[in-house]
This record gives sequence, structure tokens and C-alpha cells, in this order.
Amino acid sequence: KKEDIYYNYTLDLELKDKNKEKKYEQIEEYNFPKIDIGRKSKFSPVIIGAGPAGLFAGLVLVDNGIKPIILERGKKIEERIQDIEEFIKNKKFNISSNIQFGEGGAGTFSDGKLNTCNSSNAFSRKVLEEFVKFGAPEEILYNAKPHIGTDNLRKIVKNIREYIISKGGQVFFNEQVTDFEIEDKKIKAVKCSKRIETDVV
Repeated sequence: KKEDIYYNYTLDLELKDKNKEKKYEQIEEYNFPKIDIGRKSKFSPVIIGAGPAGLFAGLVLVDNGIKPIILERGKKIEERIQDIEEFIKNKKFNISSNIQFGEGGAGTFSDGKLNTCNSSNAFSRKVLEEFVKFGAPEEILYNAKPHIGTDNLRKIVKNIREYIISKGGQVFFNEQVTDFEIEDKKIKAVKCSKRIETDVV
């Protein structure tokens, strides 16, 4: 029954061709490509938004020796929690720090459910492994319906941010991107409350 699945199993099989007595080659596990860390630019790449895509982009970059700048229009998770509690209790709405905007993105306050479609593919596996690395329970690696939970997710998001900063990345909150400077079809700068020169966004 679809709703009664508790575990997914990955089986490693070795098959033999009876006619040719030749073993089939084992399919290699997908390896995530390494970024060329010989990057010559004097500018840091800019990542807009500290939601799931932004945080994982930051992780990939710092793990490859590149120090990004992450710009988030909302607040860091600790302050965001207070703003959301204020809204729930007193109906005081902060347009930049709410269930939609802020570190971790909209999903941080939706109970941390993971919809991976196919958790056996390499990309989904990588995401789950990163979550475990930063504090998620290990059972999300084998449960059919992985569930982190909002309380855990808040800590994980903070841990990811602190890791990115520890590797030389920068994270700025309350910074809404308002414009780009483009010259000869190339990005020159990102504008928020300040002008940030960059060649990659």
C-alpha cells in the first residue's frame, strides 16, 4: 500500500550474461562535478536569497574553495522566529520577515517535510546527506517519507549559514536586491542598500 511504506531498500546486483559469460559492468555512483577552483576573478559570486537553493548554492561554492556573498531580503532564522510568533499572537505583520521571507525560505515553517519525488536519485541523496551533516536525524536517509520537523530545520538552517561563514562566505540580511548593473551583456554589480561589484549572480 502506497501509504504504508516504511523503508526503501537499495540492492546492489551483479548479473552474468549466460551466453557470453561476461559480467555486466556495475553502474558507477554519480559524482557531483567539482567547480574549477582556479577562478581568477577578484569578485565574489553573489547569491540572491537564503532559501533552499541559495543555501545549497553557498554550500557547493564554499566546498569548492569559492567564497560567495549571500543577500537575503528577510532576517536570520533567530529573528524571523520572533517576527512570526508576533504575527501569530498579535497579528503584527512584518512585510520582510514572515512565513514567506527570511533565512531558510518559506519551507522552514511548513514542518520540514521533504518531497523528493525519487529519493533514490543522486541529487536527492546529496540533499538528504547534507541535511544529516548539519543536524537532521539519520533516518531521513532511509525512511520512505523523510521528515525533518520545523524545530530541527531551524537549527539546520543556522548550522548551514555558520558553516558557509566559517569557510569565508558572507551572508547579509535585510538586503533586498533592487537592480543590476549590466554592461556589454555582462553583470557588473548588484544593487541593494549598497552596490556590490560581481561578475556572477
